[in-house]
Amino acid sequence: MSDWAVDLGGMTLRGVADEDPFELPRDLLFPGTDVSLLERAAQLDPLGVNVVQDLVILRVQVFVIEFGGHVVVVDGGVGNGKDRPARASWHHRRTDFLDRLGVAPDEVDMMLFTHLHADHVGWATRWLDDRWVPTFRNARHVVTDVEYAYWEAKNAVAPANHGSFDDSVLPIAEAGLLDRVPLDHVPLPGLRFRHLPGHTPGQVGIVLEGARRPALIAADAVHHPAQLLVPALTSRFCSDPQAAVATRLALLEEAASEGTTLVPHHARGRRLWQVARDGEAYTLRDA
Repeated sequence: MSDWAVDLGGMTLRGVADEDPFELPRDLLFPGTDVSLLERAAQLDPLGVNVVQDLVILRVQVFVIEFGGHVVVVDGGVGNGKDRPARASWHHRRTDFLDRLGVAPDEVDMMLFTHLHADHVGWATRWLDDRWVPTFRNARHVVTDVEYAYWEAKNAVAPANHGSFDDSVLPIAEAGLLDRVPLDHVPLPGLRFRHLPGHTPGQVGIVLEGARRPALIAADAVHHPAQLLVPALTSRFCSDPQAAVATRLALLEEAASEGTTLVPHHARGRRLWQVARDGEAYTLRDA
């Protein structure tokens, strides 16, 4: 697994892979496109495509932020042992993820959820004594109220997100470790939520304001470099495509004009994005 770390000055940010590569057929993730999109995207990140097999290659990862004596985990990946029959690579997994996390679970004092899709919550719980229990038992787990309420309502009708709301979210709430917060929440001085709606209603990014090199963990507002070439391109998994496009356009324009460093959750070869304008689209420049 291709784990990485960067010193942002006052904060250390690490990306710990939970699935890499995570391969999806192009027309599954980006319906209505053709393989030429991947050929163009390969110029930005050759590790993000397989043109021959017509695949988009992503990375499922968890971020660890260490600063000021705090250990913060951002999102939860897929997790181990979860029942995910609809996706073979996620089903009843056994991985060494916790060994590679770099900190003991009991050292984590906060877990932030950008949104509650199954590949962002799985490690919040682990199987112990015949039940799902919090992995990070000393951590406050923070999610926007908008996001939680959206999936709570869906889960009341049918199991949501591959069943992950039941096995990875509800046990945290039942343990009294879940905080439902506003969209502009400040979990700690130096960290701030930023609402990035469209992929899900309550998705947020995490602004790292406490670093000398500020950055934004951009969640799934941008999945792949192909969306720099075609910013109006939405994934099949976005709940509100129109809002997703508006969010992405604003984010990319800000990154290009103000120099904000973007850290997309599923970026593979290019992990920290420095965005530049390229006509009506965008590109990546060297860090």
